[in-house]
Amino acid sequence: MAAEPAPRSPDAREVPGYAWDWLQRSRPVVERLADVLTGQRPRAGFVDAVRRSYTEDPLVRDAVHSVVSDVAFRGRVPSRRPPGASWDRGLVWWAATIAGRAPDEYAERAVEVEQPALFGEAVPTPSSERVALIGALRDLLAHRTGDQVPAAAVRQLIAHLERDSEAGGQSR
Repeated sequence: MAAEPAPRSPDAREVPGYAWDWLQRSRPVVERLADVLTGQRPRAGFVDAVRRSYTEDPLVRDAVHSVVSDVAFRGRVPSRRPPGASWDRGLVWWAATIAGRAPDEYAERAVEVEQPALFGEAVPTPSSERVALIGALRDLLAHRTGDQVPAAAVRQLIAHLERDSEAGGQSR
């Protein structure tokens, strides 16, 4: 009578070749994984041995997930692929699996939501007076010599600002 294969764990998905290729190329992940599983540096054929054991051995599977999470994501696997992230598709597969999602679902763009300002305060827009003052100060700096601004240019700016404030009914 032939022995029946052990039933697969429901969370043991078949790992695509490109995910194993990424793992093989990621030396820091392989080195840490070898240390966790064997207490030694990886030897020839180490990733192949892990690959053979992954679907059947929950210890190996948990170690792979833990090490990929710790090394590639510093222990914080995002729930979705971040916008603009340029990841190898093997890394995307591991991240999706660790996050408990299908790779296609994981790589979908996150829904952008309108987020209220922190503490309900909107960022103030500068007043037209402030914008004019900034422009005048930049013009003043354009007349500088090294780090020195001519006194005549400062006097002219002050006179201009005083005229504007008096014209606006805001005399001092």
